[in-house]
Amino acid sequence: MYNNKNSLNKRSFISALVTGILGFFLAFNMSRTTTQLEMPTIPDTTLIEEHEKIPEIQSAVGTYYDGISSSLTGNDLLSALRSLNSSKRIRTIGYKNFGNYYLQTDGDPNNSKNIISFYSGNSVEFTGSFSGNVNREHVWPNSRGGNLVDADIHMPRPTIASENGSRGNSFYVEGMKSTTAGWDPAMETFGLEKYRGISARIIFYSVVASSSLSLIDATNDNTDNKTMGKLSDLLSWNLRYGIDDTEIRRNEAIAGSDIQGNRNPFIDHPEYACKIWGDTNSTTQSICAAYSNPTIS
Repeated sequence: MYNNKNSLNKRSFISALVTGILGFFLAFNMSRTTTQLEMPTIPDTTLIEEHEKIPEIQSAVGTYYDGISSSLTGNDLLSALRSLNSSKRIRTIGYKNFGNYYLQTDGDPNNSKNIISFYSGNSVEFTGSFSGNVNREHVWPNSRGGNLVDADIHMPRPTIASENGSRGNSFYVEGMKSTTAGWDPAMETFGLEKYRGISARIIFYSVVASSSLSLIDATNDNTDNKTMGKLSDLLSWNLRYGIDDTEIRRNEAIAGSDIQGNRNPFIDHPEYACKIWGDTNSTTQSICAAYSNPTIS
């Protein structure tokens, strides 16, 4: 009788001990879980930083371009990219709605209330309204056919109003600051050189987005022709000014299912520009012959 009772007491003690230990760890884990849930959300900039490296663009792109053959060139490649763009774009945001999205696509990673102004890179507060200090720059001018793609958030960029009045509807031409003979963002006191390359890749995208738009290697043209240039300078800028981190952040944001779902192929594949337009003339051939993959600036 004594042995059975002693054995029972031992089992009860062990059972109580195990229960106590399990209870301790359960309480500890619940405490950890509660602590984790109460921690601030990690800023999006953590993810942004991971996409600021060229090798990781391909990881983000995934299978997006799997249907584009590497052997395609010229109009065949342009046509394939147009078909891809149409199939991937789940919606067009609309010009009047950009204010709801610019903090996502063009936001300052260091200030959640600000956007980065096109051409200058200056950070400015943005409330979602275009009646104040921020307006929309038609990278492809409205009067030259930009109205055909200005509902597509890939093209119009938010810009400080005072910085957006100098270009007019000029072509992009290196070294120029004229409303008739071309305009270069780097020629403005507020302009940064990197926006040469960024502008070029938006212009290339616009031709993909609308088959009514085209590029010419000239410094000006009749607005009715819906053309932009100067093609040779745009190709050169694309090569000389590598993909910028702001472009990558923007491309990733727009490609999300909550915005448009489609990508700017010339950010993911800068080489496509020379493959499409590189044989236009001897100047473009010479520029593209020296091609090497742009790297992030």
